[in-house]
Amino acid sequence: MLTLRRIWNDLRKGENVDLYLTIAAAVAFVVLNLVGVAPTTLLAPLTLAVLALLAITSLGNRHRMDELLQQRERSLDDFFREEFPPSYKSDLETAEELWLVGVSLHRTVTSNYPLLERKLQRGHRLRVLLVHPDGAGLEMAVARGYTRRDLEKKRQEILYVLDLLCDLRQAAPGRVEVRTIEHPLAYGALAANPDTGAGVLYLEHYCFRVTTESMPRYLLRVQDGRWYDFFKTEIKALWAAGADWSCQEGTP
Repeated sequence: MLTLRRIWNDLRKGENVDLYLTIAAAVAFVVLNLVGVAPTTLLAPLTLAVLALLAITSLGNRHRMDELLQQRERSLDDFFREEFPPSYKSDLETAEELWLVGVSLHRTVTSNYPLLERKLQRGHRLRVLLVHPDGAGLEMAVARGYTRRDLEKKRQEILYVLDLLCDLRQAAPGRVEVRTIEHPLAYGALAANPDTGAGVLYLEHYCFRVTTESMPRYLLRVQDGRWYDFFKTEIKALWAAGADWSCQEGTP
């Protein structure tokens, strides 16, 4: 019954019709030949016709498989990128709640510092999580590097960014939260309005001695369902595992 229902559904959708016609023709020919209705002179032509239908069907399936593989390859190239799309900058600017996660975020914070100031002046909120400047987490992060793995340089980068964030927190108390974590991070993240229907996550993979860049980069929106929820949940877990950074003392 299940097989008949599947055949009927295929015929209604116009799928695999050539296969069903080939099967029907072959079965009909066998039955006619057994009852002696089909003359033997038709045996060779009908056999060739059935073989031709099978060959055409096989070629069609092969072409459809090639098209599916090409579509899959194109879709992966569209998903995994070397650079974020232009929407990254606009989402960074317009997000009323912005989460930043990374080892040092040196380039992100220094290049966007005036923008972050303007956002805070407009009443936006900012959360930043960095790797703690001392400890095993930073050592493991630096060990991933492709070029010279300068632990002290990375430590100073983190401390410099923490000082910048402390300045922002002083200018907008209550709207800037800064934490550090002693665990290594597998990726960096920008989460724009993560708990709203317009939420978007920009993620960049931290490579292990493959390239100097963080790649691939990719983004997830609320519409992506469980994978958006998965990474959002993990980012919140990382935040919960962090400790508030004390600007006054320079230590958490």
